[in-house]
Amino acid sequence: MSFEVSLDKFSGPLQLLLEIIEQEKLPITEVSLAKVADDYLRYVNEQDVPAEELADFLLIATKLLLLKSRAILPQLAIEEEVDGNALALQLKMYKEFVEASKGIEALWNAPANMFARERSRQPSAVRFTPPEGLTAQTLCDAFQHLLKRLEPFFALRQTAMQRVVSVQERIRDIHRAILERARLTFRDVSAGAGSKVDVVVSFLALLELVKQRVVNVAQSDAFADITIARAE
Repeated sequence: MSFEVSLDKFSGPLQLLLEIIEQEKLPITEVSLAKVADDYLRYVNEQDVPAEELADFLLIATKLLLLKSRAILPQLAIEEEVDGNALALQLKMYKEFVEASKGIEALWNAPANMFARERSRQPSAVRFTPPEGLTAQTLCDAFQHLLKRLEPFFALRQTAMQRVVSVQERIRDIHRAILERARLTFRDVSAGAGSKVDVVVSFLALLELVKQRVVNVAQSDAFADITIARAE
């Protein structure tokens, strides 16, 4: 990924930040995910970001969000057999792809080698041999089906470019609401969300307010609504 994080205690690739936090060399509570999210939204709006880079960011950012949620709100025990194991499997696959890419890069940069191959005794001519009954309409239908399956990937780029409310804006909104009302719920905070991204931004803003000791949060049971109260 070409996007790099610039924080008070860390500057570099987002993947390196995740590795340092997992190795417990940097506490997750000292990392402002709000600033990371705002910087990446600004980066997406200014750059032509490939879909695979967007996927990498979402995967790493999700892991960082999960780690910070556990550090700040340890009592919120979400069923890890469903969500945690799936996320761990995705991260394991991601790390394997990263290691494989390093090996391919090393081979690419290595000195060129040539290996002789015996000449084929009966070279076969390459030609297109369509199956029986194939028509132009069949090819057209197959191509339309392929485009239909690729629609989620095209939509990913369009969704990433849509402007969402920044984390800093949501922090101000929640802070203003808690000053007007001594107690409210996360459902109240995210009631006007237009998409899932807005809900995630609202949750990041809430975590930042908890870190700043502006509000206190509580949850009576797993999956119950989160109660937000003004910190005394």
